[in-house]
Amino acid sequence: MDLRAIYRLKRVLRTGWLVRGVPRGAVESVAEHSFGAAMLAWEVSRRLRERGVDVDPERAVLLALVHDLPEAVALDLDAEASRVYGEAKRRAEERAARELLDDELLRLWREFERLESEEAKAAKLADVLDMALQALEYARVGFRGYREFVRSARETARELGPEYLEVFEELLKRGGEREDPGEGPG
Repeated sequence: MDLRAIYRLKRVLRTGWLVRGVPRGAVESVAEHSFGAAMLAWEVSRRLRERGVDVDPERAVLLALVHDLPEAVALDLDAEASRVYGEAKRRAEERAARELLDDELLRLWREFERLESEEAKAAKLADVLDMALQALEYARVGFRGYREFVRSARETARELGPEYLEVFEELLKRGGEREDPGEGPG
């Protein structure tokens, strides 16, 4: 594994927040997002297990940690850019993953990308849940565009399955979703 990728991710900012007006100094890095997703993957997995889903929390955490490592080279694209450049983005991330990751981590990254296991689905849920919870954090300081992020995350949770949506709603509520977390610029 290219260890420099870990440290580059600390400087790569999450583009979706930037293009929607969150001040540059307040925008989280990809590494910060990956940490949040990894911590949430543990909780998501535990709650899925309570609902009868056979998922290994430790493996889900590892998948969440690995899922954005290629962005150290391919960079982070927001949802709009990803729709426009979808195939080119996928190719760039695959190339970056092959360059940065050893064989074992590359297999894990591909497992996440393809949602090939319950652990990958749990890590994906943690990924989008982290985005939604971060949007709510920004809303508390005046970011008004938070609803599109919550809506997008909820749709992904729905696509993963009923247990996943149930866990998403439960953790989103626990994370402090309110009807109107804040008004102000953004």
